[in-house]
Amino acid sequence: MSRNIILLGLPGVGKGTNADSIVKDFKLPHISTGDIFRAAMLAHTSLGDKAKSFIDAGNLVPDAVTNGIVNERLVQDDVAKASGFILDGYPRNPAQADSLASFLSSQGQKIDAVVYLQAPESVVIKRMMGRGRLDDTPEVVMHRLEVAKKETMPLVKYYEKNGDLFTVDASGEASIVYSTVKDILSKL
Repeated sequence: MSRNIILLGLPGVGKGTNADSIVKDFKLPHISTGDIFRAAMLAHTSLGDKAKSFIDAGNLVPDAVTNGIVNERLVQDDVAKASGFILDGYPRNPAQADSLASFLSSQGQKIDAVVYLQAPESVVIKRMMGRGRLDDTPEVVMHRLEVAKKETMPLVKYYEKNGDLFTVDASGEASIVYSTVKDILSKL
């Protein structure tokens, strides 16, 4: 039985906190695109070097490069030996979601659950402002939120249509939110 999970939600909604708990309880590797980009660039893989050239120029990494880096990560030993994985920060758009589905299908796998952590914008803004990051000014937070909404909502609709989406109210205490997430994942 596999648990191939995608965590979706706006910044500050608790994806990282929930991912940490899922890792502990279900022994799944947490695959964050930021982490795998950094690892690929440090290792100077061909895709990592391509990604670095886009990032250094201040551009978004194209889907083809992003998909390739994620696919490389999904076939590494720790993922192969686990009974699934947690994707956080990928896919970012329906085209990447299609690519992921196609790649997983070629490996005899599929996404088992997309957990959409949802909270009112006011809650998300308060959490983001409370993280203490130097760049979390009100203007930056609002911009980040607008960009994230444009990315996240098409994915919510995409996975809702596929019947893989589980929406979780993430506005409460972290332990209560995770209790709901754990219950969903335990039933997979």
